[in-house]
Amino acid sequence: MWKFLDGYKPKVMVIDDIEDNIRVLGTLLEFSGFEVEAAQSADNALEQLQTLTPDIILLDVMMPQVDGFTLCKQLKINEKTKDIPVIFLTARTDEEAILQGFDSGGVDFISKPFNQKELLARIKTHLDLKITKEILSKKLDEITKINKQLVESKEDIERYYRLLQGEIISAADYVQSLLPPKIKKGKIATNWLFAPSQNLGGDSFGYHWIDNENFAIYLLDVSGHGVASALQSVSVLNMLRFETLPVKDFTNPAEVFRELNKAYPIQKHNYLFFTIFYAVFNTKTRILKYSGAGHPPPFLFTDKIEPILLNSQNILIGTKDNPKFLFEELFVPPNAKLYIYSDGIIDPNTFDFTQWNEETLIQYIKNNILNSDNLNKVVDDLLEISITKALKDDVSLLQINFL
Repeated sequence: MWKFLDGYKPKVMVIDDIEDNIRVLGTLLEFSGFEVEAAQSADNALEQLQTLTPDIILLDVMMPQVDGFTLCKQLKINEKTKDIPVIFLTARTDEEAILQGFDSGGVDFISKPFNQKELLARIKTHLDLKITKEILSKKLDEITKINKQLVESKEDIERYYRLLQGEIISAADYVQSLLPPKIKKGKIATNWLFAPSQNLGGDSFGYHWIDNENFAIYLLDVSGHGVASALQSVSVLNMLRFETLPVKDFTNPAEVFRELNKAYPIQKHNYLFFTIFYAVFNTKTRILKYSGAGHPPPFLFTDKIEPILLNSQNILIGTKDNPKFLFEELFVPPNAKLYIYSDGIIDPNTFDFTQWNEETLIQYIKNNILNSDNLNKVVDDLLEISITKALKDDVSLLQINFL
């Protein structure tokens, strides 16, 4: 059973025209600590939602008269219901249906028959996102109000700054809580560093097993700074780790990029775009499929003198309709190490206004962390050369050891 703060029971509305489906879902959700409301038609749901405000809606797609997609669009233009996350429950898993669902305002798709643990995990994830957005929105409203009332006094300015920094720290902590545990044993070992900047950027990363042989690795960086960039980064991260994109083959980086580009056009996402590196390692063949979209090229260190740069020529995600995405393949020998990083690591505020570049970063890795795995040293050294003694941008560094 899920445990929630202060004994609060999140409200879930289940909308499905089949009574047995409502009964099964209702029993599972109530046992798991949720309060459940149900509706068997779009009209019935809209009537109830005039007085009810659920935390999340589970919506069947195939319903008579008004289907789930149409109802979702109606909910998203209603001021009272537009911010309620909608998860579609459907037997349809074709690309057209999934894209139609996201276009109508849904946040996720769960196929029927559903896995109980997966269903509960996704509900929990979207509830966490909703609650975090509400908290941040409330705090930002408070900050905006304070900003209007500020007088030119030192005390008021300091209070405003402390509030703003507190909310940025909270958002950074939330992003960090979603990052994957480090893997110490097995065919692959991982290590990583995540150091958010004072202004909070859009970095996030993850990795997971697609199946028994294929291991997915990804790091992304959403443009801009602040809460909006961080929340979009979390949204993309969840789509990848839960594999909710309408992708037939998650071992194909080009296909993953095509669907991300469809799901995150800048016109619909506050003109935020993102760079990303995505790779899949097959432990049986030791082939690494990889691709980058506007992202700095990672380094693969082997027993050779110089590392291999994993360059890609793809454009940024979300900036153009239907671009062509490509991916590369290479054989990874045993004991190779892959370093994937965000641009914050090669663009610090230095005393002489110079940047770290690929060449200097490669030399730094060789001299400082290749054999020690002490990634925290990177932040210490960046702060040492920084003019402000603070990070200008998020710093993310992901190390993958192919054993």
